[in-house]
Amino acid sequence: MSTQLYVYYRVAAAQVDDALIAFRKARVEAPIELLQRPEPSAEGEWTWMEIYPPGWTHREPQVAAAMKDFLASERKVERFEMLG
Repeated sequence: MSTQLYVYYRVAAAQVDDALIAFRKARVEAPIELLQRPEPSAEGEWTWMEIYPPGWTHREPQVAAAMKDFLASERKVERFEMLG
């Protein structure tokens, strides 16, 4: 089965621009998607989600290392397998 990886965490509003640059540099050519919730949390933090397609989950540690200085919460990692 093909495994997809979903990683979510919060980024402080003041660090969004720098965090986005760091993510893009770490992602390089990998087809890793980055999503953001439409509104910030009550604390003013943005929830981001990285989506790693099958065959690219090995890149998560590299991206995690690049993002560590921008986290306002822990990185939560979830793995899912395709059904059907």
